[in-house]
Amino acid sequence: MTTLAHTHHVEAGANTNFAGAEAKRVIISSDARAIMYVFAIIGVVTVAPFALLGQYFAPNVAKDLRHQSELLSQAGDQAGAVAASRRAVDVYRGLMRASAAVYAPKLAASLHDLSVRLNEAGDHAGALAAIQEAIEMRRRLAKYSPTYAESLEQSLQLLSTIESAQRGELANVKAVENTVR
Repeated sequence: MTTLAHTHHVEAGANTNFAGAEAKRVIISSDARAIMYVFAIIGVVTVAPFALLGQYFAPNVAKDLRHQSELLSQAGDQAGAVAASRRAVDVYRGLMRASAAVYAPKLAASLHDLSVRLNEAGDHAGALAAIQEAIEMRRRLAKYSPTYAESLEQSLQLLSTIESAQRGELANVKAVENTVR
């Protein structure tokens, strides 16, 4: 076993700060030490630039997630489509903090898509919540620009479809209850 130290001061027993965290002495085997060095180098080289440029890549990531959701839905993977759509919504929510004017229409569209995916997966309550949020956003957008009226109309149509599906489910539940009695 050898001693892994981040700096020569650690080996001497002094506490040092390394990226804001206190470095400590760790005893590990030489193979594990080599693996840790590789992971540390890979982590610094790959994660640091993306952490700094995350806002630059996030819009493309969100757009790609929306497309992935569509493809997964077409392939019949409803759970995967819902997960990709949820992630796209999460990314757009984060981007809204940077520029609500730019990303509000895209978040509303992603919420609409999420509602479609949830409805396809049979989660009508989740679909209803998502489409209601999308409608609220699209109503606000339509006040400022008539170009958003068409997307608002699409969301209102989806709301009607979801509510019809919920009524159908309630009718089926009542029919089953009546049969059981």
